[in-house]
Amino acid sequence: MRPARIPIRPPDICASSRGFTLVELLVSLGILGMTSAMIMAGLTSVRMVAERSQVQAATGESIVTAQTILRSRIENMVATTRFDTAAPITDMRGANNIVSFFAPAAPAQRPSSIARYRILRTAPGDVVIYSVSDLADGIDIYAPGQIGWKPTILVTGTDRLKIDYFGTAPPDNQPRWHDQWVERKQPPELIRVQINFRAGDKRIWPDLVVRPATTVNSACEIDNFTGRCR
Repeated sequence: MRPARIPIRPPDICASSRGFTLVELLVSLGILGMTSAMIMAGLTSVRMVAERSQVQAATGESIVTAQTILRSRIENMVATTRFDTAAPITDMRGANNIVSFFAPAAPAQRPSSIARYRILRTAPGDVVIYSVSDLADGIDIYAPGQIGWKPTILVTGTDRLKIDYFGTAPPDNQPRWHDQWVERKQPPELIRVQINFRAGDKRIWPDLVVRPATTVNSACEIDNFTGRCR
C-alpha cells in the first residue's frame, strides 16, 4: 500500500508581508524626525514672536508712563511769582535741555503742598525728573546740582533731550517757539518735550506738547476802581 500523500500548503503571502522591512523602518524614522524638527521650529518661532511682542508692549508702556508723568507735572505747574529781581517774574526757568518749575507735591512728599521739579538728561543718557519738597531743610532749590533731590528715571538710553517753549517773548514779542524761557513775566503757553534714542534703538518717543493749566501775568497791577490790570 502506498503511503498517503500529505498536501503541502503554499506559503501564506499575507503572513510573510506582516511587519516593516529595515528600509521602511528607516524611512518612517526619518519622516518622524523631520516632523518633530518642524514642530520644534514652529514652537520656537511662536515663542520668539511672543517674547518680541512682550518686549515691544513693555517698551511702549514705559514711554506712555513717562509721558503721563511729565504731562501731569507740567500741566499742574504752579506759576508762583518772584519779587527778588529787578521786576516781578514767574518762578520758572527753562532752557533747551532742562526746565525747572513748581508743581503740586507727590503724595509721598506730604505734608508739603508743592515741590520744585527739574527735568533734565544725565550724562549716561537717562531722562530724569528730580523733585524736592518746599519744606526741605538745608537745600537751596536755586543752586546748581541736585544734591538732596529725589530722582525719578523716566527713560534710559537716550541720545538727546530737547525742550521748547511757545509764547510771546522778547525780542520780537511774537507768538512762536523759543529754545529758552527765563525771567519771563508769565509761563509759556505750551511746552514741547522731544527725545531721541541712540542708534539702533527702535523705541519711538512721540512729541509731547503740554499746555500748563495755570497762567499769570506778574506785571499786572490791579486797578482799585476797575479790578483789572492797569
